[in-house]
Amino acid sequence: MKTENNNIIFTVLNKKLIFTLGIIVFISLIGVILFFTVIRPEYIVLGLPFVFFVCVLPIFMIGMRNKIIYRFTIDELQYRGKNQYRIKWKDISSFNIDSTQITLHLKDNTSKILPVLNFNEKELNQALSIYIK
Repeated sequence: MKTENNNIIFTVLNKKLIFTLGIIVFISLIGVILFFTVIRPEYIVLGLPFVFFVCVLPIFMIGMRNKIIYRFTIDELQYRGKNQYRIKWKDISSFNIDSTQITLHLKDNTSKILPVLNFNEKELNQALSIYIK
């Protein structure tokens, strides 16, 4: 559980992004090896901007971000998993957390089921208790 701009967020490691960045690093290593062995020195200067923008810049821009799964704002609960939900706090009457799922009971007598994933149940309970009275 983290706080960001007065919002409570729960994040997980973005495995797809890590895999993509691994491929970019591998391609950049091949490019560096080619620059120092095969390519003539005059062309190295022409290739440096390409290597920077394609291989290095994405690592700094998006490389270390975690994927946000739950965001608790002042007005709503946002779930950003497979079936994305945005639920206003005023529409939730109660909640229940067990080891695998969060059950939100809505005021229109329906319920939404959200996964707990690998988050700490106590932290989820504490964060939901702040907004759901």
